[in-house]
Amino acid sequence: MFRIVSAVLLLVAAHAAQAFPTYASGNGFRGADLMTPEERKEHVAKLQAMQTYPQCEAYMAAHEEVLQQRAKAQNVVLPPKGGNPCTVMRVLGRIR
Repeated sequence: MFRIVSAVLLLVAAHAAQAFPTYASGNGFRGADLMTPEERKEHVAKLQAMQTYPQCEAYMAAHEEVLQQRAKAQNVVLPPKGGNPCTVMRVLGRIR
């Protein structure tokens, strides 16, 4: 059983590790087109500075609200969420 759980966790971590560079680059993540280049850099820096999962979740909830307001103001429909960067960072051991 332990081997199965370990294998699943490794697969999730490998997939997550491939997804995170998109965020780190500041391009191509959901809502990036509603942000200025400076805001994208600031967003990525804030995410990378997170220390705990609850802190990250709170930040992402506030960020989502801002994105929704901007999308509404610009008559844009945001694509569905494709993942959770907080979960990715937790799986990778970047936050606790």
